[in-house]
Amino acid sequence: IEPGTTIKSYRQDNNGKAPTLVIEQGAKIMAAGTASKPITFTSVLPTSQLPQRGTWGGLIILGNAVISGPGTPQTNDIEGLTAGLGTYGGANDADDSGVLQYVRVWYGGADISPDPTNPENSGNEINGITFGGVGSGTTLEYCEVAFNKDDGFEFFGGAVNGKYLSTLFADDDAFDTDEGYQGKLQFIFALVDKDGDHAAEMDAKFEVQPRSFPQVSGATFIKSDHTSGRTNGLIQIREGGGGSFTNIILTGLAGAGLENNACSSETKTSTGAVGTAPDYLFWSPNNVVNTITADTGVLSQFKISGDCTWTPADPQSLSLDPQLLLAPLRWTTESNLLQIDPRPTPGGNSFSNLDTLTDSFFTSVTWKGAFGSNLWLDKWSYLSMRGLLPDGSVVPTAATIIPSSITTSTTLSASNTYYMTQQVFVKSPAVLTIEPGTTIKSYRQDNNGKAPTLVIEQGAKIMAAGTASKPITFTSVLPTSQLPQRGTWGGLIILGNAVISGPGTPQTNDIEGLTAGLGTYGGANDADDSGVLQYVRVWYGGADISPDPTNPENSGNEINGITFGGVGSGTTVDHVEVAFNKDDGFEFFGGAVNAKWLSALFVDDDAFDSDEGYQGKLQFIFALVDKDGDHAAEMDSKDDVGRRSFPKVSGATFIKSGHST
Repeated sequence: IEPGTTIKSYRQDNNGKAPTLVIEQGAKIMAAGTASKPITFTSVLPTSQLPQRGTWGGLIILGNAVISGPGTPQTNDIEGLTAGLGTYGGANDADDSGVLQYVRVWYGGADISPDPTNPENSGNEINGITFGGVGSGTTLEYCEVAFNKDDGFEFFGGAVNGKYLSTLFADDDAFDTDEGYQGKLQFIFALVDKDGDHAAEMDAKFEVQPRSFPQVSGATFIKSDHTSGRTNGLIQIREGGGGSFTNIILTGLAGAGLENNACSSETKTSTGAVGTAPDYLFWSPNNVVNTITADTGVLSQFKISGDCTWTPADPQSLSLDPQLLLAPLRWTTESNLLQIDPRPTPGGNSFSNLDTLTDSFFTSVTWKGAFGSNLWLDKWSYLSMRGLLPDGSVVPTAATIIPSSITTSTTLSASNTYYMTQQVFVKSPAVLTIEPGTTIKSYRQDNNGKAPTLVIEQGAKIMAAGTASKPITFTSVLPTSQLPQRGTWGGLIILGNAVISGPGTPQTNDIEGLTAGLGTYGGANDADDSGVLQYVRVWYGGADISPDPTNPENSGNEINGITFGGVGSGTTVDHVEVAFNKDDGFEFFGGAVNAKWLSALFVDDDAFDSDEGYQGKLQFIFALVDKDGDHAAEMDSKDDVGRRSFPKVSGATFIKSGHST
């Protein structure tokens, strides 16, 4: 199958069987795609009907490698196919069934052999990719299964090894091993939504040999919120399964991190050297397990049944936050997952206490989980296609992630690109200096659902003096193919000590969307100086900075492009632009800051908005209002409460496009 090829499948044939590609024993598939030209198996349905699980069958590869059972060699028939058409198993663990590289299997899992009396529930919903007795001569890397009705990847025996595997939103298990599977897996990723069962279900056949012994190192498994009362472990090992599990990250909302039940005579331990024998189950104490029960909010690492005795004690792990760049805690399905970046924060908890493996298959790494700095899903994953990942060029480092609190004067250099992964507060008396030509890119939200926003507090300053040839740009981490787009991050908030309207003397207020006390503005000094904004561009902002968990996109706290709260006339503002903001472009809450040469383009609400007694002067201001925008300018006051708003505007050009009837 040539790189870039797409294969679309119907839901069923005229006999009710779901179309499925079966590579039989002795045959091969040579599907070597690339990141820019992946090979895609998908549905014939229109995109308006997708994503949807179970729209066709899947991909089945059958080999001659060893599977567990009494036979010498043991063979079996794959579930769902007519006897003799799906035979797998043999004596050659090095068997070669071909190549799968950069292959995407989306929307599969239909029942390939339905029960006529219950066509949707015969138990033969097929996995995204099924490996039956597939040998280690087969190449498997950079493959993804998304929205499968059954498991994502299923390994029935064999010894095929895999790297860079991703399962997204499967209805059952993301990865499943059984029947004596002996392969090695590294850099595997699972995103399990509320419908999914486990990120990994590792089975054996109790004492039937060979015992399953998957060797997994470098996995990142993330679980969303789930139905109340579900207590599934994110990884389940059962039925006497062995294996080696190292450098693992488990996080999210799950009944437990590791669930172990229906055990047999295998030795189960978290101490000593990494095990390599099939009758051995080794769970590294260095694995990070940060799973929280959705019902109680309590850390729940292990769920071990009474028939599973670990020696010398129960399994161990680190109860640390893995500090992923972006792994939102509460989401339920792909539809309300706004953005994700499963890479660990450089220098964080995922970069210490590593397991070292001697097997040559495993790449030596300096991090835990499926990702280091390389976001290998970029450009070809479903997440990338949907705009849920940052651009592949986004590589935050400890030096370029802006900290949440800036308490001493700091300079952002034009030689770096900087990243906001959280709300950033510049505290008094610190000065944040941004050099001409600097770019600051922001994520859509932090792990608690709040949009990253730069807040200059009262008494602090921002010195952002760009030039026409070297403007300072605040923008999104998204790839350019996903832009322009409104609401991809928060915005810029500047808070001063100038007068605002109200009964207080002086009157103060808290800016909308921030925790009380973190966004205070207002005072008695109309000449207050909050710094300089010159040749600054604020693009694609306006996300909700303080979302309502029950309606994360509509709490009413979508932030303005640039918010001036009680900012005084000592502040310099000229040659500044806001474009594609979800809320207003420029908002002035009281104060007396003056400005020239301001541009607001294609905002979703008002281009310019003043309120709470604003007294400033504006000249040479421009607004281009498209069909979605409300007003070029909305000028409010507080009726007769305190100082009445009195903006002085001279030299404005406001242009409105057509709009809805």
